[in-house]
Amino acid sequence: MSSAELLTPNNTRTTRRFAITWRNRLRRAIAPVAVLDSFGPTDYQFQYLDGVSTVEGFRPFIGFPDFNSVYISTRLWPFFELRAMDRKRPDFPEYISWLGLKPEASTLDILSRSGGGNKGDSVHIVEAPAIASDGATEAIFLARGVRYALRDYGTEDAANSLHPGDKLLLGDDVTNEANSRALLLKTSDGDAVGWVPDLLVDYARAIRGGGGNVELLQNNLRAPWHARLLVRISGRVPSGMPVFTGGVWPSIS
Repeated sequence: MSSAELLTPNNTRTTRRFAITWRNRLRRAIAPVAVLDSFGPTDYQFQYLDGVSTVEGFRPFIGFPDFNSVYISTRLWPFFELRAMDRKRPDFPEYISWLGLKPEASTLDILSRSGGGNKGDSVHIVEAPAIASDGATEAIFLARGVRYALRDYGTEDAANSLHPGDKLLLGDDVTNEANSRALLLKTSDGDAVGWVPDLLVDYARAIRGGGGNVELLQNNLRAPWHARLLVRISGRVPSGMPVFTGGVWPSIS
């Protein structure tokens, strides 16, 4: 099973689901607001989550004005396409290397690794990790908040000395004002160097509970802070564990 595939409950088809979060900068609160589903190269669906109209300060995204509509397209919308670097830019090869991808990677692959953030906005995209029928799973992501972790914990030297393959630890961050369940990424010596993306915290906790593995894939010393540390977490979770399904999350149609 490809790491880019998510098994639906009845195992009859595969899709890629991307959760979209929005951050209220004034309140420092991050809320999930929508999902993008890809059923193949020409079959896309976008919809907001139930209750999104109550998220303080949130307004509909450009191109998706109605909170109650389900949007369907045979092409990926510009809202998402423009969140991946233009392939014609001379720095694209370096950018794609920071993500651990090849130049021919799809836009969805790029968004999955990069998070799709644009300078000055508050949107972040997280792909639902693949979970096999036996619970085997992995996720690859860029560590969040590296700049702030190194500043607040004084761990820049520790981060600079990390090498691909180095083991990382998951540490509770109970004093985190934005998310009391937040997980710090720490070196084997306990130095905090970033955070697990908020939407993957429950997933990462499940892997930690099963004795999973967290390792550094790349230390991009020349990259901007948001692309500095590429991390892989792998292990097992309970078979059938929901990731971005159930509750406020729409079913996969």
